[in-house]
Amino acid sequence: MILSQKHKKNHYFFLFRRTVVYFLISITLNNTYAQVQRGKKDDAKAELISFKDRWGIKTNAVDWLLTIPNIGVEFDLGNTIRNKRTIGANLKWNWNTSQKYTPSLIFNVFDARVEWRQYFRTRKRGGVTKDANLMTRLKEQVFTTQRENPRQERAYYWGVYVNAASYNFKIGKEGKQGNAYGAGISVGYTAPLYGYRNNYIDIEMGGSIGLLYTSYDVYTHDAESGCYPRIAEKCKGGHIVPFPLITDLRVAFVYRFMSAGSKYKESVYRRVQLRDFARQALNEKINKMRERIDSINNAVRKQGFSRPDSLLNKEELKQWKLMQQERKELALKEAADKLRKEVADSLGIQLSDSLTSEQEKSIRKALKVREEQLKQKSEVQDSTKISKRTEKKKKKKNKKAKAEATKEDTETVQGEATSPKKEDE
Repeated sequence: MILSQKHKKNHYFFLFRRTVVYFLISITLNNTYAQVQRGKKDDAKAELISFKDRWGIKTNAVDWLLTIPNIGVEFDLGNTIRNKRTIGANLKWNWNTSQKYTPSLIFNVFDARVEWRQYFRTRKRGGVTKDANLMTRLKEQVFTTQRENPRQERAYYWGVYVNAASYNFKIGKEGKQGNAYGAGISVGYTAPLYGYRNNYIDIEMGGSIGLLYTSYDVYTHDAESGCYPRIAEKCKGGHIVPFPLITDLRVAFVYRFMSAGSKYKESVYRRVQLRDFARQALNEKINKMRERIDSINNAVRKQGFSRPDSLLNKEELKQWKLMQQERKELALKEAADKLRKEVADSLGIQLSDSLTSEQEKSIRKALKVREEQLKQKSEVQDSTKISKRTEKKKKKKNKKAKAEATKEDTETVQGEATSPKKEDE
């Protein structure tokens, strides 16, 4: 098939136009993807913490009250504030203290332990299922991180530990001396106590419970000879203690370069906090710029020059637009949540994470009906606004037509009044 010159030109122009459109679309998509990736990198960079901020040095006040010197360290396994896992080591030492007499009361302990922890924070409770059985109530009220009044400053933890210890106790007539190896779980929480510049002291409260494998010798105290004879028939070799033991009670003070109140956080809380900080910093910057520009404007007006056009540079204007978009999205989300809550209240359903499928279907159905009602209402309002505008336009046209008619009448009257004078002349 042979194409004419005109058809060839149209064909080439169509191909060229399609190529240009595809090129522009690819540039737009690449810029959008780059902005999204840049935003993610900025969020991730803002959540990073230094190597120094990942350390904590602690000491237990309960052990000091029992005359046991102790020290411990804790290290965050991740380098972001969203990291919730740590590894720690603790050492207690109160062994063979020097004295001038053989005491009847002995309390010597050496204990070294390594502990892994998982931190978490409590959240606001969404709701509790009405008329639920015991297991459901326990699941929704006890065995959950959701609370009616959550304490956001606290970081709770659970963990597992292993330890090796040597002990020598004599509180009554007989004493025990031996070695022990144990493993178990730890629970508790930590919270900010005091801070000065970049130095913080947090308080940690908790305890550990676990099983022990131990072997020990039993002895007594002979005050006359000043020695501790061994009671062979009561000594015991290696065995597992048949019941769990409380191996540690903690009321500890932790020195950190970054407080626990600023770490171990949920990602959404931290991102909202970072955006609030950015918004606050930008508002402060805008206010300072306005003050400076107002002073410049006063000086410029006196000299008779023109005023500046804008308060923000390109980067600041971009951030401002992004924040406005976030505000709109947040407002839409809040409106949707509010509408969902109103619908659930009208149906007598209390919102929670454990809604049944029937409750969810009834809520969705009622939401569709309510959205259709709101849509019809908005359409009626829009139609009334349009009708009012058309009426106003008609009134303006009528006024204009009347004014033109009165003007033409006056001109004709004036023309008739001047025509007899011309005839007389």
